[in-house]
Parts: sequence; structure tokens; C-alpha cells
Amino acid sequence: MQEIEELSIGGSIKLTGPVKFRRIDLAGSLNIDGNAEGRSLEISGSGRITGQVKVDTIDVSGSLKIGETCECNELVISGSCEVQSTLKSRTLDVSGKFEADKIESNRVDLAGKMSAKEVRAYEINVEKDSRIKGTIVCGTLKLEKGSEVDDVFADKVNVEKDGDCGIIECNEITVERNAEIKEVRYVKSANISPSAKVETVTRIEKVSIDLPIKD
Repeated sequence: MQEIEELSIGGSIKLTGPVKFRRIDLAGSLNIDGNAEGRSLEISGSGRITGQVKVDTIDVSGSLKIGETCECNELVISGSCEVQSTLKSRTLDVSGKFEADKIESNRVDLAGKMSAKEVRAYEINVEKDSRIKGTIVCGTLKLEKGSEVDDVFADKVNVEKDGDCGIIECNEITVERNAEIKEVRYVKSANISPSAKVETVTRIEKVSIDLPIKD
């Protein structure tokens, strides 16, 4: 295993994993062939890690591609990031573009574009004109004006003006004017604006998927 205290990269470097580090600050190009573990990874250049990544905080303003799973406490993306397997992160803040096979997080804040087969979190906030492609499973979901998502399974959902959704299955939902939803299936309450476009509204006994709700 290669152990690195601090590494600042302005040019191009290739390392063979496993690599353990305290801090890497990348403004150039980094390629790690294998696994990487550390405290802080800051990328304003271009990074590629072929193996598993376990880092406390990751900040991507450039581009990062991870070949296997990624585990972290905090992931901030203002550039672009791709995790080819599962991301597990306490918080995920995306103002750029993020893709993963599966996302598991306590809290997701999106002001950009995100894509995954499944996004699972306690709380998800999708800001104005942002987009999530893939199934959402969460405790609470807030969709701001003009945001767009696919199918949703949640405890509580709030869809603001001009939101665009597929099927929403939840306990409670509020839908504001001019929102478009393919289908609403609710357990407890559905407060839907008369000007919202909802193809079907059905009351159900329970949400069909177990939800990640905090105590």
C-alpha cells in the first residue's frame, strides 16, 4: 500500500493502488489503478480511480470517475462525477452532474442533474429546474418550481409549480398549480391544486416499498 500525507497535483500522475492518503488536491490529471482511502479529496482537474473509494470528504469542481463503490461522509459536486457502482454518502450536494448505479444517502440537495437506477435517502431537495433520472425512495421529497423526476416512493412529497413527475406513491402529498404528474397513489392525504395535471389519483392502504424514514 502506498501511503501519502499530502499531495498537490498540477500536472499528470498515475498511482498504483491501494493508496492511503490524508489529503489530495488535484488541479491536473490523476489516475489511480486500484483502491483509494483518505480524508480529503479535492478535484478541480480530472481524476480517475478504477477501484473502491473510501474518503471522508470529496469536492469535485472538475471531473471524477470511480470504477467501483464510493463511501464518504460528504460529497460535493459542482463539476461532473460518475460512480459505476453504489455511492454511500451521509450528505450529497450536486450543482453539476452526477451519475451512479445506485445512491444511498441521508440527505440529497440537487441543483443540477442526477442519474441512478435508484436514489434512496431520508431527505431529498430538488431545486428549481433540476432533474433526477431514476426511481426515488425517500422519507421527504421537495420538488421546487420546474424540477423533474421519474417515479417516487416516499412518506411526504411537496411538488411546487410546474413540477413534472411520473408515478408518486406516498403517505402525504401536496401538489401546486400547473404541476404535471402521471399518477398519484396516496395513503393519508392528497392536497392537489385544481390547475395541476394529474392523470390518476388513487387512495391505497400502504406504500408498497419500505421507506428510509428517520426516527
